Formats: sequence, C-alpha cells, structure tokens
Amino acid sequence: MSDEAMYKIPTIDLSVPSLLALAQLGVFAAFTYWGSVDASGVEYLFPVITGMAGLALFLSVPHARMIATFGLPAAMCVLSVVLDDPEMIFWAVFMLIMVGGIAYLPAMALNDEALGLDEEAMKNRLGPLWVLFALFTMFMFGTIDGALEGEFLDEDSDGTEIVTELDSDQQTIAQAGLAIGLIGVVVFLMTGVMGMEVGPMRPWHGGALASGALFLTMYLWMSTDSANFEPIPDIGMILAISGILTLVPCAAYEGSES
Repeated sequence: MSDEAMYKIPTIDLSVPSLLALAQLGVFAAFTYWGSVDASGVEYLFPVITGMAGLALFLSVPHARMIATFGLPAAMCVLSVVLDDPEMIFWAVFMLIMVGGIAYLPAMALNDEALGLDEEAMKNRLGPLWVLFALFTMFMFGTIDGALEGEFLDEDSDGTEIVTELDSDQQTIAQAGLAIGLIGVVVFLMTGVMGMEVGPMRPWHGGALASGALFLTMYLWMSTDSANFEPIPDIGMILAISGILTLVPCAAYEGSES
C-alpha cells in the first residue's frame, strides 16, 4: 500500500492474515448490531462509530487502530453525558481494553511495520496484551461469573439488570470452562511469553483452550434460554473472538503462513 493510499482492499482467503481481518470485522459487526437494537436518536452514534471502525480496520485505513481504540470509548463518555448515564463511562474503560486488543493484537502478531516496533519488542508487548484480552473476554461473556457466582448478569435495552441463575450441573460446566480457559492462559504464558517447552504444546494451543472456555459459556447461555441470547450475533461474536485468541499466537509464534 502506497503512502498516499487511504485504504486497501484485503485479500479474502483462508490465510491467517485474512482470517484475522475477518475476525476483527466480525467483532465490530456484532457490536454494531447490538448497538442498533432499540436505539433511537443520539444512541445511533454508537453503532455508527463501531461500524465505521470495523470497516476502517478491515480496509487498513491509516491510523484506524488508534482511532478505533480511543475514539469509541471517547464517544461513549460523550454519550454518558448526553444521555445522563454515568454507568456508560465505566463501560468505556472496558471497551478501551476490548477494542484495543481487537485492533492491535492482529497487527502485532503479523509484525505490522506501521507500528514501528521490531519483532522482539512486538512480542514483548503482545504477550501481556493477549493475556489481558483473554481474561477480559472470559469476564465479559460471563465465564468467570458463571463459575464463581453460579449466575449470568446482563442488561436489557432499558438498562435493567437481568440475572440468570445456573443450576449445579450448569455451574459445574462453567467451572470446567473457567479451568480450561485459565489453563489456556498458562499454556500461552509458558510456551509463548516464557519460551518454555511443554511437550507438544504450542502458544496457539493456549488460544484454542481459551476459546473453548468461551464456547462452553455460550452453550450455557443457550441452555438457560436467556431472553437476551441472539444466536446469529452472539455466536458470531464468540467465533470472531475465538479466531483472534487462537490465530494471534499462531501468527506471532508459528508465522503468518502456518
């Protein structure tokens, strides 16, 4: 891409870079859908921004990562004032972590020259960010609450909290999911960040295990007949997040052609 180019049409195939780009787009597509449901007036600002951010990242628009990472939380802070909803500022902090991981992890894994970092510096930053992102997603999607508290917390379009109780069998599944996810984080830390040999395990195996935790959580959301569970966007989001969790270590430590 030349310095003057404002965007780049990505190649769509089964390569790791292409799948990572599609995973990024999928996450923002889900955010856009969720934000547009029951929205009115100024509330449409959120889905418009998420949609534009997703397309900007997908088309490799210059500075898209920085704009998406900081622009979306900033917009949420503005909306919190306009809508008189202080809680939105709290969620803006979480969006900073979420969007930052989605925007920067693939670029770091692919050693994007635009970041201005050498390969060693890139991996030194990628490891902690991946761990933070993995733990955050397990918290965000209810893996941790389901395992420790035996319940899922959610909100409806009016901001009313919805508590979904898990029975003992379901909580056991949630605990198994959390254990699998934490094992995945440990595997990634040992094989990727610390460079240790752990049998045949590779860093991307840690990503696969963390993804497995999210899929178990999704199964529980489905089995509890949660009113807020919507199969297409929710499953799409889990698939996209799992793609990032698994493909980022694969690209960073095995090569983007693997």
